[in-house]
Amino acid sequence: MSVRNGADPRPARPAHITLVRHGETDWNAAGRLQGQLQIPLNRRGRAQAEAIATHLQDARIHAVYSSDLLRALQTAQVIVRHSGQEIHEDKRLREWDLGVLVGLCQAQAEHDQPYAARIRREYLVDEPIPGGESIRQRFERVIEAVSEIAARHRGESVLVVSHGGPLGDCYRRAVGRGIRERMRIDLRNASINQVCIDGDDWSLSFWARTEHLAAVGSRLNWGVHR
Repeated sequence: MSVRNGADPRPARPAHITLVRHGETDWNAAGRLQGQLQIPLNRRGRAQAEAIATHLQDARIHAVYSSDLLRALQTAQVIVRHSGQEIHEDKRLREWDLGVLVGLCQAQAEHDQPYAARIRREYLVDEPIPGGESIRQRFERVIEAVSEIAARHRGESVLVVSHGGPLGDCYRRAVGRGIRERMRIDLRNASINQVCIDGDDWSLSFWARTEHLAAVGSRLNWGVHR
């Protein structure tokens, strides 16, 4: 069969992207903003990662991608420990760069960094956090990364381990809601979620599955309107 203009002869097939939020950290438990700091999993976070690994052990996964932040990477490492699959690290899958807010609890943020806290609280999508990035900047880098992964793995099942902010971005893209519209999204630690991507067409397969965590527990919903 001849191919004109270098077109790909393979039929278009969707990629199934399983999105996992990293396990719990001590900063999650304390309500401290982590941003892009390298915070490790705590004991429950490691147990949550083990629960994900058990839940997915019979799933056919063709490739594994992860944020390069420690809490996501440690979660991915536990999941692939028995399969031996390579983990492809991608900085674009990192959490929102929260700049001056990193390390603060909500009350501290409101007191010490009121302007930055207002950006987060009021969902000002085009205002960068001082020393960090805007919601739109995060959204664009995350969607670019996941779109590229889907294009690279058409017709395959891929595991992506990331963070609350990026997973929320993927949810918005899959349900067709604009970046400016505020909505509540369930984003629990170690939850399992899935989107189907066929070119520019994104759809939601399932979201916020936590039945695998019944014996371990999970921190409550990320809990903000986004």
